[in-house]
Order: sequence, then C-alpha cells, then structure tokens
Amino acid sequence: MKNLRKLAPLLFLLLMAGAISSCKKKAKDEPVDTCGIPELQMTASADVANPCGIAVSAGGKVAVTEFKQPYGSTGTTKIWNSYSDLLAKKLPAQTFQSVGAEAIAFDNNENLYITETELNARIVIYKKITVNVVSTYQYSRVIQEGFINPRGIAFDSKNRLYLADDGKDRLLRFDDPLNSSTFSVLAAVFGSPKGLAIANDTLYLTGYSSDRLYKYELTATGALGKSVIVNSPKLVDVAAYGNIVAAASPGNRRITLLNSNQIHSTEVNFTGCIKTLTGSGDIYGLAFVKTANGYGLLAAHYNQNKIIFYQP
Repeated sequence: MKNLRKLAPLLFLLLMAGAISSCKKKAKDEPVDTCGIPELQMTASADVANPCGIAVSAGGKVAVTEFKQPYGSTGTTKIWNSYSDLLAKKLPAQTFQSVGAEAIAFDNNENLYITETELNARIVIYKKITVNVVSTYQYSRVIQEGFINPRGIAFDSKNRLYLADDGKDRLLRFDDPLNSSTFSVLAAVFGSPKGLAIANDTLYLTGYSSDRLYKYELTATGALGKSVIVNSPKLVDVAAYGNIVAAASPGNRRITLLNSNQIHSTEVNFTGCIKTLTGSGDIYGLAFVKTANGYGLLAAHYNQNKIIFYQP
C-alpha cells in the first residue's frame, strides 16, 4: 500500500504525459491551411444591368459602370453611398451616362475616374463636391491623349494615377491627373494589359493575351520596382486587399484568389496556393470592401445582370 502511494504521483505524471502526447498527435493530424486564403462564400446579390467595372472609395462609396452593346452604346454609371445600400437594392445616389465604360476608380480624395474605351477612348473625371455634408459628383474634365482601349486604372498612396493602355500595350502614370494630362510611360509589352489594382503600393496588372499576372513593388517616385510574374489564363480585372489578390477570368467564368505573400518568384507554373470561385456568367469587375467583421468581395457577373457579394 505504501509502495502504491509512493507510485501514485509517478503514475499520475505518466498518465498526464500520455494525455499531452496524444493531444499533440491529434493536433498534428488536423489539416492546416497554409494558403492564407479565406474560403469566400456568396452571401448577397443585387440586380444591376450589364455591370462591368466596380470601384469602392476610401469612405465606402460604390460605383459601377454599365457596358452595353453594340459598339459605342451609352450606359449608366451608378453610385451608391455604401455597399449596404447597393445590396439592400436601394436606388443609386447619383447616375450619369458613359460610352463604352469599363474600368472605374476613386482617388484618395474620392474623386471619380472612368475609362471610356469606345469612340473617344478617354478618362472622364468627376470631382466630388460636398455642400452641407451632402456629397455629389460633378463633371470636371477629360484626359484624352491618344489612348487605344484604355482599361484598368488605380491610385497609389500618393494619389498618382496608373492606366493600362490596352491598345498600345503599355502602362502609364499620371502624377497630377485631376489637373494635368501629362503622363509617363512606365513599361510596355505586357500582352494586352487590362486589369489594374494597387494595395500597399504594390501594383498588380493582368496581361490577357500573355496569360499573366504581373506584380510590381512601386518605388517612392512611382516607378516600377521588383517584378514577379504568375502565369494564369485569360485574366481581365484584378483587385487586392491586404495580401489577398482576386483576378477575374470572364471566359472561364471564375475568380482566382491568391496570397500575395506567396507570389515571391517568377514561375512558369505558379506553385503557391490558389482558390477559385465559379459563376454562371462572365465575371468582369472586382472590388474589395471593408465590413464590420473584416472584408468582402464585390463581383460584376455581367451576363447575369448581378453584383454578387462574397464573404469569408
């Protein structure tokens, strides 16, 4: 009995060690998501005619372009005060007409820029005007400098505008787009550049005919720094939020999600993780929005005449 009493503490320790060991083994066997990419699920949608480009401002406004056929048709660009208003199917706060409008972006001061790809091939600027706490958009001016099929546009942290000039296969930068049409050609020969996004002064550009996603670190002067290429088929629009990158392939009716932290070397076949969202129609414009619990992704499902909202 004395020996058992002496052995009891030792037996207890051995049993505890076994329990701890078994817990460790169980934890080791559990699947671990090394991708760092959330599982996005459709949580809501809104009916919007022929949606193409989507933009979300720093203050949460949402703008959507309507792209109509045939060539040169006029569509309605719509602005909602929030993504909640859009998904609640409220009427837009403001609308105006655009010709062949595809991409759209807000600058850091919430002024609005739209690329019209047909007939005039230009960037149309609407300036935000606030009177008695009510904000509206008024036509300001156009930038029309010999573009051919101007597509993706995005702003860096210093409010410089970048444009994918698809028809001339080049990337442009405007240092003071609200007041000047002067631009610099940063690089060329991407293979039909279409989508453009900037997050944390990292620029993402899609090359449609080259089947590539380009990633560039921007320098302090707005030049292109280190570059990385990921091969992915027929990408059009791209959006980024933190380290999550989403790219739309209309022909494949899917959205490809990547972790930017894994895009660290040039690879013919990307070996990092990807996740995909599939739709029943062509998917074009993409934009991330901040939510109370994190973020969500708005996607323009063109053939379905819907904006679909995805959340983790």
